[in-house]
Amino acid sequence: MKGTDVIGITVSLVLAAGPASAAVLENLALGRPVSVVSGSTSGASLSTLTDGVFRPAGTHWQTGTVWWSGTSVMLQVDLNGATELSGAIVQADNNDTYRLWYRDLVTGNYAELWTVAAVGGAGMRTRPDPSDNTEIHLFAAPVITDTIRIAAIGGDGAYSLSEVQVWGIVPAPGAAAVLIAAGGIGRGRRRTA
Repeated sequence: MKGTDVIGITVSLVLAAGPASAAVLENLALGRPVSVVSGSTSGASLSTLTDGVFRPAGTHWQTGTVWWSGTSVMLQVDLNGATELSGAIVQADNNDTYRLWYRDLVTGNYAELWTVAAVGGAGMRTRPDPSDNTEIHLFAAPVITDTIRIAAIGGDGAYSLSEVQVWGIVPAPGAAAVLIAAGGIGRGRRRTA
């Protein structure tokens, strides 16, 4: 692991949100709806991807997981409004690489957020640290978004996911400014004297 790519923190991390307050990172994907953007999946219900439950390390890739063949499948998690994301945890089949994207609220385009690398061991393994389901991969910089996507981008052709978590702060401290810049709120004529 490169020092600049992966920084481990625990769920109990507290970030200063302002001079007189603090905010705790939360799993903002918890219980949120998951949908298939392209392709088709088999196995467990898509809702298991955001239920907060990790499979035991080494679980067979088709046991209690969402699985598929090929790299045409893309899944989407609706975060139910603008949120500021700081990091993620993903549990997936060990010998495959996945990519996480976020929707840019200004452009509407999806941008790369994290390439989830293959790891050693067999079966389902948590990233960034296969031995610690609480370690969060911190992004280079926080992003404000309302949707994330994940897809397999390489490996043995047989892919599976069992948990997708994105960690951040609600409400997003800068969400209003981004929405205003995107024309989402604050429209109207300016009063003149």
